[in-house]
Amino acid sequence: MRELTLPRSGGVTAAVLGSMGSGDPHRPRLVWYGQGRTELSTASLTNWAAKTAGYLVDELGAEPGDGVLWRVRRSWQGLPLLLGCWWAGLVVTDVLPGDAAAGATEPVAAFVDPEEPASADLDVDEVVVASVHPFGLATGALTAPCRSVADAILPQADRFATRGPGPAADAPAVVTASGSWTVGQVLAMIEAAAVPDGAVVLSTTPPSLLDAVCAGALAAWAAGGALIQVDGGSVDPARIASGIATDERATATLGLDLPGLPRIG
Repeated sequence: MRELTLPRSGGVTAAVLGSMGSGDPHRPRLVWYGQGRTELSTASLTNWAAKTAGYLVDELGAEPGDGVLWRVRRSWQGLPLLLGCWWAGLVVTDVLPGDAAAGATEPVAAFVDPEEPASADLDVDEVVVASVHPFGLATGALTAPCRSVADAILPQADRFATRGPGPAADAPAVVTASGSWTVGQVLAMIEAAAVPDGAVVLSTTPPSLLDAVCAGALAAWAAGGALIQVDGGSVDPARIASGIATDERATATLGLDLPGLPRIG
């Protein structure tokens, strides 16, 4: 695992993206198996994160330290959305508005799975519904305050420039029902996963704040590698994991045991 350095701006996202290096921008970084196969390269992942940050800052007027609700576990769009939230300097939470959580702030927006219960009733001005379609097409009609990722995020610019210095290491980054974590603590969790440089991690553990995100996606990317995520809600991980591991040349696993591959997390 490479040592993560907190850049002047961009927080966790800049630290993780910067550790990928300046190699081939078309190298796969996220491969998602759900209702089909979706692949995001370094450039695509960065663009999605930039669009998300632009949406939050330029369209919603979010400021560093504001909160955003993130509850996307079944869509390939969830991880790029998460990177965009941190790039904008926001505090990410998976705690629904009204639930007790120390340090939680009123979210400026919510990112949710399409089946999130009563997402239209969330006490949030903007609710962005992710898609499980491999090309990100919106699924079903949405009513206000809900919008699709295709409607809210895609029209934004491919580049995002932070305004002023980014969050310090002791700035809040994540709030869950179990507690809160600073930017520095999140980076420490990523490093603690000890993923080998260049690892290709196959995960059947749904991304969540914080464990599966830090030990899976962020740790793999910080090590200059890639994440292969299998959505257990769409396919049977146990049935296809071995084939996927071979096809995608996985070098480690998260959430399952496969012969010949070390398990992390």
